[in-house]
Amino acid sequence: MSKKPGKENRKEKILAAAASCFTEFGYFKTSMEMVSNKADMTLRGFYYHFKSKDDLFLQLFQYMNSRYYSQIKDEAENVKGPEEKLQMYARIASKVLKENEEFLKICQEFLAIGTRKPEIRKVMTSFYSTQVDQVKSIVEEGIVSGLFIKTDSVKVARAIVLITMGVFNFHFSLDSDFDPAEQHVFDINHIIKGLKSFSLEKVS
Repeated sequence: MSKKPGKENRKEKILAAAASCFTEFGYFKTSMEMVSNKADMTLRGFYYHFKSKDDLFLQLFQYMNSRYYSQIKDEAENVKGPEEKLQMYARIASKVLKENEEFLKICQEFLAIGTRKPEIRKVMTSFYSTQVDQVKSIVEEGIVSGLFIKTDSVKVARAIVLITMGVFNFHFSLDSDFDPAEQHVFDINHIIKGLKSFSLEKVS
C-alpha cells in the first residue's frame, strides 16, 4: 500500500499548481478555487497550507528563489576565484531568465502590488539584501587577493544586483532588438574589467 504524501509534498503540489495557474491566467485572474482544483485538493486543504492568495504567491516566490540559490550552490562548488564567481552569477541569472520567463513575468505583475503592501516589500527587501551580501563577499574576496582594486564593495554589489533586477524588468516592459540575457553578461563582464584594471596595471 502506498503512503499518503506528506505535508511538504502536498504543499509542493499546490505550489506547482499555483505556478501553472499564475502563468496561464495571471495573478489577478487566478482564484484559490482554480489552484485547489488544479492541485486536486479541497479549498479546506488549500487553506491549511496557505492563508491567502498573497501568502501563496509569497511562498511560491520564496520556493522559486530557493531553487535559484540551489543552482548557485551547486555551480559554486566547481568555481574558484572571485572573477569566476561573479561570471557565474551572470550565467545563472541569464539561465533563470530564459527558463522561467512566464513565472518572472508574473513576478513583475505581482511586485507592482508591493507599492501598497508592506509584507511584499519585506520579502523583496530580504531577497535584495541577501543578493547584495553574497556579491559583496565575492568582491571583498577579490580585493583581499589583490585581483580587484580597493573600492566600496557594498556599492559595487548593489550595482551588480540592481543591474540584474533591472534586466528582468526591462525584459518584460519593453520590446528590445537585442537579447537582454546577453547584455547582462556583457554588463557584468565590464564591471569585472573595471574592478581588475588598476590592479593589473600595478602588476605590469
